[in-house]
Amino acid sequence: IMDYRLFLAGVVLLALASNVLSLLGPSLAGQAIGAAAAGPGQVDMGVVWYYAKRMLVCYLASSVLAFLVNAAMMRLGKLVGRRLRDDVFDKLMALPVRYFDRNAAGDIISRVSYDIDVVSTCISADIVSILTSLVTVTGSFIMMVVICPPLVLVTLVTIPLALIPMALGMRSYNKNYAAYMEANAHVNSVIVEYVEGIQVVKAFSQGERSYQKFAQAVSSFKAFTMDWYRCTWASMNLCLSILPTTLLGTLPMGIYLYQTGVLDPAQVTLCLMMALGIVTPLMSATAFINSMKSMQFAVKDTRELLDLPQLSQSEQDAPLEGCSIQLKDVSFSYGGSDGKDVLHHLDLTIPQGKFTALVGPSGGGKSTIARLVARFWDVTGGSIT
Repeated sequence: IMDYRLFLAGVVLLALASNVLSLLGPSLAGQAIGAAAAGPGQVDMGVVWYYAKRMLVCYLASSVLAFLVNAAMMRLGKLVGRRLRDDVFDKLMALPVRYFDRNAAGDIISRVSYDIDVVSTCISADIVSILTSLVTVTGSFIMMVVICPPLVLVTLVTIPLALIPMALGMRSYNKNYAAYMEANAHVNSVIVEYVEGIQVVKAFSQGERSYQKFAQAVSSFKAFTMDWYRCTWASMNLCLSILPTTLLGTLPMGIYLYQTGVLDPAQVTLCLMMALGIVTPLMSATAFINSMKSMQFAVKDTRELLDLPQLSQSEQDAPLEGCSIQLKDVSFSYGGSDGKDVLHHLDLTIPQGKFTALVGPSGGGKSTIARLVARFWDVTGGSIT
């Protein structure tokens, strides 16, 4: 995404301008209400229409800028997603075959499709939403501080009360979310393998066995997800129930300040609108937490794949004498150079045009030799030509 930082910076500026114009609307509405507070028959409608027209201009301009921001971020999300898919595809082409031998096809497909879709979606929608919420909340509080600092303190009373149950529910969030993503990746892998391999499964009459594996994975994922939701739904719903109660403090305090002459009707109305305006962004923050966690895990999985060592290639072609296969002083460990060797200084010649049988007990290394010859794995010592 750093390759598009100038583009992203421009989008951020447009988003800031859109939110500032949106925040001007309530301010102008307060001025219009102040003009209408003169009493029956004494209202200067010219002043009211003056503020109403400017409200319309601000909201229209904000909507146009918001449309441009959303279109730009969707474009950016598609560009980043395409770039990631190209990089992942190029990486898969350069990986040794052992990677595909060790990892399930469903897991690989999930990384290429699901993980990148998560990143693309978060860039397209969530980044703008987070920025919008942050600017809205910050701007509302600044306007309230300018008008009447005591009202800000009253508004903040209910927000910490809402965050307490949320904090209690978040104590084990990271641990549970990591387990959830692992279970989600497993069930996605099983589903992809089951759906895409159904023809092979039926050809070998393994339909019942394959379906049992599929059903067990889905059932296990459902049970895990429901258990997690049961542990968090009470605290999260309590939090979402308390957040919209900002008027419980601001309304009586605002009326009191109006009666004492500290605030006029326009200022009271504006503060009440600001207090209500911060509710939706704060409630959206709970959804952003899940989205950002999903993106974090998707980026982590994609980065792990892109950082895998590639299949080493010699700069020069080795000279070949015929088509015989020769293993010279071959040693091999599945753990690499730091692991325990399963083959020790093996010399073997498989002559051209002959049948060569590898015979021995289970675990003797027959399949390992076949995989080394096909270069599913690279030898840790010696050479194969």
